[in-house]
Amino acid sequence: MPLVAAAACAHTPQLLVRPPTEDRDLVLRVHAAFARVKALLTKARPDAIAIIAGDHIEAFFLNAVPALGVFVGAECAGQFGRYAYRFPVHEPLARAILEEGIERGFDLLYSQEMPLDYAFFVPLRFTMPEPAPPIVPLFVNVYLPPQPTPRRCYQWGEALGQILAKRPERVALVASGGMSHFPGTDRYGSPDFDFDRRLLELLQQGRGRDMAQLTGADLDKAGNSELRTWLVLLGAVGDARAEVFCYEPSWHHGNAVLAWTP
Repeated sequence: MPLVAAAACAHTPQLLVRPPTEDRDLVLRVHAAFARVKALLTKARPDAIAIIAGDHIEAFFLNAVPALGVFVGAECAGQFGRYAYRFPVHEPLARAILEEGIERGFDLLYSQEMPLDYAFFVPLRFTMPEPAPPIVPLFVNVYLPPQPTPRRCYQWGEALGQILAKRPERVALVASGGMSHFPGTDRYGSPDFDFDRRLLELLQQGRGRDMAQLTGADLDKAGNSELRTWLVLLGAVGDARAEVFCYEPSWHHGNAVLAWTP
């Protein structure tokens, strides 16, 4: 059946650990936006949450760097600082996404042992509905070049939406990442907030497919390499208009939380 809900959420670790460098009120406003996503997902009653995220060199490094992947084990787990987490996986749905994705021409990696990066955990920590459904982790390489192009990510999202529309499960889709930030560089304190705001306006107008015209260089220049995960979601939701629950620019990061009703 068609998606029952969709959202894009920041996964900035400072939102979880809240160090003294952060503006407390800003963090609490983002938490409030997360709570709205949780309410949306609770109302939607999904049988599974397919969550699209990257990896901060927790699961993959130079020995093997896939462009796109699906976790197909019975459960997944990871650790970030003092947080250890474990989630059941909707294995039949995960395997259907894998098998049908390959049939549609996407050479997907699959794993039953991939450690789950905090990019998956942070949004789930704050937005997991009640009762909690199993998840399907979907991986996108957002950091280690060469990465999948924005166009390819959008195309994978279109295929994913078609696959899910044929399934009997009620599925919610969550994209984790963004917005502008430059970790590990001398631009860390200078995110491109103007780029973020222009992009959010497009999404509010239902023009998510315009993002597929961007290049990888465009995303890198604006500190938005993680928006490849959003592009997958945008391909799945099509021309649906986004509702921006919050956009909170911090000194190092554009924190955005959005939702779609496909």
